[in-house]
Amino acid sequence: METLTMPPDGTDLRAWWPTTQSLDLVEGSIETVAAAIEVELSRFAAPDKITTSWLGFRTLGEAFASAPCFINVVSYTVVLPTRSNWAVIWHNSFTCGGYDSLCRCLTTRHNLTTIHWSAHDDWTTTQSGACFIHRRNEGSQLVERSVEVWQEDKRWGFRAFGPVLPEEQPTDYTARRMRDRLSEKSLIALLRRLARSPGRSLSMILHTERPSFCPARCRPRRAYEPPKNSFGRSHDGRGQLPA
Repeated sequence: METLTMPPDGTDLRAWWPTTQSLDLVEGSIETVAAAIEVELSRFAAPDKITTSWLGFRTLGEAFASAPCFINVVSYTVVLPTRSNWAVIWHNSFTCGGYDSLCRCLTTRHNLTTIHWSAHDDWTTTQSGACFIHRRNEGSQLVERSVEVWQEDKRWGFRAFGPVLPEEQPTDYTARRMRDRLSEKSLIALLRRLARSPGRSLSMILHTERPSFCPARCRPRRAYEPPKNSFGRSHDGRGQLPA
C-alpha cells in the first residue's frame, strides 16, 4: 500500500513515527495554553502531583527524546510553541492516539479552541484511519465538528457530525471509497488551512527561539512490558523481552 503523506525519511516526524500520527492543536499563546494544561493534568493526576518545566529544544527530535519512557497512561507531555497562533501537544503514550479528553476539557473549561486529530494510511498502533474533532465555544454552547474514517479489517466506515467548517472540502466526503474520504493528505491539508499556514509543515513552524512547556507526572505508572505466558516466556516465543 502506498503511503501518501507519511513524514519523509530523514525528518524527526518520520524518526518518531507513529508517535507523531496525532499531534493535538490548541489555539492561543503558549503561556495561556500551558497554564490551562497544567490545571487539567493536575486534576487528572490527583492524588499524584505533576512537575512542570520550560525547556528549550533546537529540533522536534530533541523535544520527543526528552520523554523518559513510553507507557499506556500519559505521564509526560510536551507543549510546543509554533510561529502560528496554535500550540502543538505531544504525549508519551505508546498508543500514539493523542489526548481527546484533554482537548475537550481545554475547550469546555478554559474556552480554548482545540483540534484533536489522528491520521495514518497504514497500520500502526491501530488499523488505518483518520479523524479530527474541532471544538470551540459559542457563548455558553460547545460546538463540535467531527469527521472520521476507520478500517475494520476488510471493511471501512465513515461518519461526520456537527456544522461543517469553512476550511473543509465536503466534496471529499462523497468519494466512492470510504478510505479516500479522509486521509493523511487531506487531513494535513485541512490543518494547514485551519492554522492559516499553507504549505508549511510542523517542523518548519516550530518556534525554536521560545521554550516548550513540559509537565510530568511525579509518580508515573510502571513502564509497559510485554505480557508473559505461564512458562515465563514473552509472546515472541523467546525467553527474553523483545528488543
